[in-house]
Amino acid sequence: MSRLSRLVRTVGNAVGFGDRQRTPPTVIDEPTGRGAPDCEVPELDSRLSGMERVFRAPPLTPELVAAIKLISPHCDFTDSEKYRDIWEADQNGACWGEYEALAPLFRALPRPQRILEIGPGMGRSLVFFSKKLGWENCDLNAFEGTGTSTKYTILGPRFEDSFCGNIPVLRSVLEYNGVRNVNIFDASQMRLGQVPGQFDLIYSFYCIGFHWSLAHFLADLLPRMHERSIALFTVPQEFQPFPAMQGLHHRIIEWKTAWPKDWWLKLLVLSKSPLPK
Repeated sequence: MSRLSRLVRTVGNAVGFGDRQRTPPTVIDEPTGRGAPDCEVPELDSRLSGMERVFRAPPLTPELVAAIKLISPHCDFTDSEKYRDIWEADQNGACWGEYEALAPLFRALPRPQRILEIGPGMGRSLVFFSKKLGWENCDLNAFEGTGTSTKYTILGPRFEDSFCGNIPVLRSVLEYNGVRNVNIFDASQMRLGQVPGQFDLIYSFYCIGFHWSLAHFLADLLPRMHERSIALFTVPQEFQPFPAMQGLHHRIIEWKTAWPKDWWLKLLVLSKSPLPK
């Protein structure tokens, strides 16, 4: 069985796809490295991956390839132009799936002025939503860490060294896309609960809420939210509200993923105030 197939089966079973049974969280601990010449190509949802390319992939350098492979193990690439195009389609497809699901909510809310993304990876969402939602003049912030291994679970425990991004590469991808108003908080220098101030919008896609249970982080996040703040999290199909969410308003929205092409996941919306209808 290929590495990509093993990953799909491991995560698919854990979130309720495949055999539809929950399995205990499995840690996928992968070192960095270059893809093999016969890299597998992730099979993407054709509609989502064929939509407008809002996020632009820069030329793939060895540093960027290693960063992509670490954070997205299904993208086991080399630095050829072929894989640049595939990665760009993958990143935009994921953003379009999230955007389509969240568009009604965004239309009903005022434009957020202070925004925090937790675990932005290579910056696809920061770029995509900045351009689609007019965040160019907003106070954009990211909480990320430069890592050397991938400790992925599904709704798993909190690891203090779980961040597997690459801050210098993230900065270069944002710069390539003309997004220059992002302040990056380094997870190796501060804890999430030490991020200063409050935010109108906090979101985390495929990070807190998905790989690591929100229950372990909510106490850090609530002080970062004012009464009308909105928080968004990718969650697996099996997600259930937990006791610490009592007193918060929440909504769950299903959304279509670009990869794996036949999957649906959920987005959890949280606020201290009633959510717009």
